[in-house]
Amino acid sequence: MDRRGLSVTIVALMLAVMMTSSTTASPGLSAMQSPGSENGQPTAEHNTLYLFGNPQLSNCNSKFNNTNADSAEYGEESRGGSAEMDVKVTCRMDPVLDEDVILAVGEMIEMNFMLNLNGQWTNGQETCNGECENLNVSLAKGGREVAIKEFDSLSDGENQVVWSLPVTEDLAYWNGSQESFTIEFTMVINSQAGNFWTADDEAIFGLYFTHPDNGPAYNASVTFPILNETAVEELTGGGGGGGGDDGGLLPGFTSMIGIGGLAAAALLRANEDEE
Repeated sequence: MDRRGLSVTIVALMLAVMMTSSTTASPGLSAMQSPGSENGQPTAEHNTLYLFGNPQLSNCNSKFNNTNADSAEYGEESRGGSAEMDVKVTCRMDPVLDEDVILAVGEMIEMNFMLNLNGQWTNGQETCNGECENLNVSLAKGGREVAIKEFDSLSDGENQVVWSLPVTEDLAYWNGSQESFTIEFTMVINSQAGNFWTADDEAIFGLYFTHPDNGPAYNASVTFPILNETAVEELTGGGGGGGGDDGGLLPGFTSMIGIGGLAAAALLRANEDEE
């Protein structure tokens, strides 16, 4: 085999290794390499869900693409006086999930959010006497909550909220017809009116969205360990599904088959050159 044929063969082998060695994309890798999938749907390569919304926090949505020209950098809800503010911000996937997705059991769902808080939310302290609530972040399949975590050590000002959630069997399979990804934030914050000597202790709940003007730590995102084609076939015992040539494959798998074709063609060309 001459030097050219050897080089082509090496490239082909590298492509084949890339196809078969990795079961999931690395957390955050898609965010660094590209904005995500063109249609906002998840794939093994584009596996990061980005959160968007308006300044009033009355609309929060998400998709597997970090571009949304209509989104604000930051949304906030606030209340002054002596009052109780019930926070409930629900961020549903838009567009909704349209194909089945399988996550790698035992790997982590990585969530990262930056919040801006003020007021009183810890029961037993200041004006909270049982009615306040710490921050709770939940993950839902469509309308069914499947995981929730309470954060009880937050403080006034900016707080980076990080949650590494292990994938259990209940979290592994997502039905594309009815189980879109949903993230929800809930909290109950008291505000306290000031007097002649003190200013109001205003209740504030602020969330930084994904936005090009925000630093990486401020971009709200959730990265899922989505299985690639090889891992799914090993798990399910093969393909399946009707329709076209790529029927039954999970999102993004058709492109991986194309890489396999390139590898095979390169090997064939190398053999022809050798002859």
